[in-house]
Amino acid sequence: MSFDWRAYVELAGELLAHPQASIPQEACLRSAISRAYYGVFCIARNFIVSRGTIIPRVDTHKFVRETYFNSSIKAERKIGKDLRDLWHERKEADYENNARFDLKRAMTAYQLASRVLARLKTLGAI
Repeated sequence: MSFDWRAYVELAGELLAHPQASIPQEACLRSAISRAYYGVFCIARNFIVSRGTIIPRVDTHKFVRETYFNSSIKAERKIGKDLRDLWHERKEADYENNARFDLKRAMTAYQLASRVLARLKTLGAI
């Protein structure tokens, strides 16, 4: 049985709803954003692969975003835009030392990921 990438989005929700006292809050917020992004990214990637798309090994994230963003299907274009927005948040969360994250910002990213999940579900990806 393969991994269910929705578990990453669920983990993000848990990190936001029940932060761990032993872990600094900003680490939980950054991790939640990262997991939310990777959860929906992997589902979106796997869905286009299941339809016959070959994913390049270079610029994979950009390729997946652009595949959705350039689709003739409106719901897929929205997924592409949301993936782009989430990707920016994830990059800051994972790499930017001086970026500041609060619960509101992390919740916005989580809600965006939840919206992508719902759109992927309507397309039959999950």
